[in-house]
Amino acid sequence: MERRIKFIHGLTICAIVAFVVMQGYWLYSRYQLSIGECERELYAVIVEAAEEDIKVRENLIRPPRQTCSKMNINYRQDKKGLRKKLDWGVSVFMVDTQKVKLPKVSESIKQDAERYGIFLFDYLSKNYSVVQPDGIDFHSFHIGDDDRAMGTSMEAITRFYINEWHPFQPERLDSILRSKGIVAKSITTTKADTMVWQPSMLPHTSIWQPVMTTSFPYDIFEGQQVVVTTAIGMSPIIKRMVYALLMTVLLSFFLIFCLVYQILTIRKQRHIETIRQEFLYTMIHELKRPISTLKMCVSFMGNERMMQDGEGKQRILGSSHHELDNLTSYFSKLRDITFSDAGEIPLVKTDFSLHELMRECIGKQNIPVGKEVRMEEVANSDLEIHADRMHLANIVCNLLENAIKYSMETVTIKIDYQMCMDGRLKITVADNGIGIAKADQRYVFDKFYRSKTAKDRAIPGIGLGLSYVKLLVEAHDGTIAFESIEGEGTTFTLLIPQTNGKD
Repeated sequence: MERRIKFIHGLTICAIVAFVVMQGYWLYSRYQLSIGECERELYAVIVEAAEEDIKVRENLIRPPRQTCSKMNINYRQDKKGLRKKLDWGVSVFMVDTQKVKLPKVSESIKQDAERYGIFLFDYLSKNYSVVQPDGIDFHSFHIGDDDRAMGTSMEAITRFYINEWHPFQPERLDSILRSKGIVAKSITTTKADTMVWQPSMLPHTSIWQPVMTTSFPYDIFEGQQVVVTTAIGMSPIIKRMVYALLMTVLLSFFLIFCLVYQILTIRKQRHIETIRQEFLYTMIHELKRPISTLKMCVSFMGNERMMQDGEGKQRILGSSHHELDNLTSYFSKLRDITFSDAGEIPLVKTDFSLHELMRECIGKQNIPVGKEVRMEEVANSDLEIHADRMHLANIVCNLLENAIKYSMETVTIKIDYQMCMDGRLKITVADNGIGIAKADQRYVFDKFYRSKTAKDRAIPGIGLGLSYVKLLVEAHDGTIAFESIEGEGTTFTLLIPQTNGKD
């Protein structure tokens, strides 16, 4: 059984550790997913802000400025005679009409943007492709054989001339980002070795201080791009995880509580089982003595010659009476201790003299051979009290018996009682015995508990004395407390309410 309990404890601890590790890994994964979601949202907002910056700069372009462009595509035939695209490029003319006069055209051509663009490009290419005067800028870009870039060529042309007319300013983009609730750590411009056609995102590298980097082109042909570095705040991440965190914490605490409670229950059951075995062993041991004494008494009574010895006869009969009283006391304790509530113990309250009760309890004590015991009643006057006389006598007798047992060769016991101002009876039993160890003081009123000192000194008892005393005191609606210093002695204090008349 011991090995099985240890195995269950080990298995439970392993289950707790495994659960904590799994929950930690799940929370870590969820945290990473939340960061990824925040990154994607920030990325979308930053790209949207970049597009908004382009629109703002485009709206600043005034009508006197004209732009026309043309895609140059060259083909060749492959071995099968099929036409195959070789490479392509873009040519762009930019004209300041306040400095350069353009030829007049009919209104029909001017109103058709495509026809006017073709006409204007052909005119400029014919006259200014080699040398450009002030007011005309000519740019030619070689793209190559990148088919994917053809679909975004018009966007690239638009970004090029917008940047030429109104260059990119980091302050303007920062203002747009702040209006959307984003504070960038840095906004820088760089030039790539090749054309960058699409925005991109560099994910975070640290999970504790996540920072993402977004780059997007603002001049595709020139390879110019903006790099925005943004810190991902913990607040939006926690908001996404709050319910998951709450449920995880609650479930974790609940499961760990259940597992720990299981371990504590098993340990308590194990402790109870140990106490039960010790109680049975002690009970058997304690019953042997009175049974042996009674057997001796019976044997003595069966011997006519020994029956003639009057002194021996009285001694044997006295021992038999004493052991029978012990048996009666044991069974009385066992009977009363089975009640689940102190209120279930039947009380027969009467009025009686406390002084006489104390004298009776002192007279009942059996003083072991070789031990000097001095019991003093230090109260100044007698008291007429109202309580269950038999049970109160059992209380006092148990306290006196414990004071005698848990002492050295010489012990002084002082009994005091008085009526308190609040109408309660106060009884104190103090001794200068061996005292109660600090480690045992919290268990002295537990059923069947016996201290290590009692076991080591082979002091007789079944571990019911003080729990029985506490039960009887509580049956009188009273309280019991004690103060003890190991090696110096112990003082028990009882407070029992008094009522007028009989119950």
